[in-house]
Amino acid sequence: MQITSAAVKKVREMGDKQQPEGYGLRVIVDVGGPDGFFYDLDFETAPKDDDQVILADGLTVYVDAKSFDRFKEGTIDYVESADFSGFHFDNPAAAGPGADASLAEQVQWIIDTEINPSVAAHGGFVQLVEIQDNNDILLRFGGGCHGCSSSSATLKYGIETRLREKFPAIGEIIDATDHTTGANPYFS
Repeated sequence: MQITSAAVKKVREMGDKQQPEGYGLRVIVDVGGPDGFFYDLDFETAPKDDDQVILADGLTVYVDAKSFDRFKEGTIDYVESADFSGFHFDNPAAAGPGADASLAEQVQWIIDTEINPSVAAHGGFVQLVEIQDNNDILLRFGGGCHGCSSSSATLKYGIETRLREKFPAIGEIIDATDHTTGANPYFS
C-alpha cells in the first residue's frame, strides 16, 4: 500500500489543525459499492492489535488486517485541480464493472469510487437517480452538498468533466436535487 506525498501533505494540513500531537491516519477498506469496496479515512493516535503500521513520509498510517488485505496493492492520492479536489483511491483489487455492464452500472461505479470519496471530504455524497433513454444522467446531491452554493460548480466542473471523459456518448447531466429543502438550504 502506498500513500502519495500529496495525500500525506493534505492529511497533515487537516490533522495539524484539529488532532492531538502524535496523530496518525486510519485507512478503512470495507466491503460495499459496485467495485466491491468502500473507502474511509480517519485520524487515530495508536494502533490496534491487528494493524499493519506503515510510515509514509513520516506519517504513521494504521490499517487493520482485513483492510490491508483488500488494499495492499492500492494507492491513496490527493488530487487538487480547478475542477475538483479530494482523496482518490486506486485499488487494483477492485474489479469494477465488466465490459458487458450497463451504462448505469458503469456510471455508478465512477460515482462510488471516484466522485463520492472526493465530495465526502466536504461531508457530501452524490446519488445516481436514473439514466434516461436519451442517456441523460440524473443525479441527486446529499449531505453537505444538499443546498450547497458550490454544488453547481461541483456538477459542472468536477462530476460532468469526469463522466464525459469516461463516457463521451452521454447526454445531459442533470441535478435532480431540490436545493430549497433541508435544514440549511442555500437556494430558497
